[in-house]
Amino acid sequence: MDRVWLFYAIQVAASGYALLRGGAPERLTGLALLLAAVSTGLVQRNVPFLFAGLEAGVLIVDLILLAAMVAITLKADRFWPAWATALHALGTGAHLARAISPDVIRLVYAVLSAAWSYPIVLLLVIGTVRHSRRIRARGWDLDWSRQDPTLR
Repeated sequence: MDRVWLFYAIQVAASGYALLRGGAPERLTGLALLLAAVSTGLVQRNVPFLFAGLEAGVLIVDLILLAAMVAITLKADRFWPAWATALHALGTGAHLARAISPDVIRLVYAVLSAAWSYPIVLLLVIGTVRHSRRIRARGWDLDWSRQDPTLR
């Protein structure tokens, strides 16, 4: 359980950084990831063996987060959200694997659905750092595709 609290601390720090220093895509992604982390903690089944069966509540949270991340990826003038969305889609796919085959080993299901969270948070931090550098270098940075830079 300590690793869960460690992840929450990392997620809060990364999302806070994105909210303070990021552009709109970083802020929205940081907020979505933070809400998903909290929601996952609330909906996860309280049984002695997590991931013993399909975690339907976690699946719903993951699908909502995936939809938000796809929307951000399609509109953002950034490349990193595509990577983060792809990684989250892999984690969401673990639920599909468990639904199709209940014989999937519990530990494999747990790792496949959660392990992608750390690189996604890292991508958020990298995206925020790069956005901050572009702001310092040019004085502006497009947040969304097809946005006029003079409308800052």
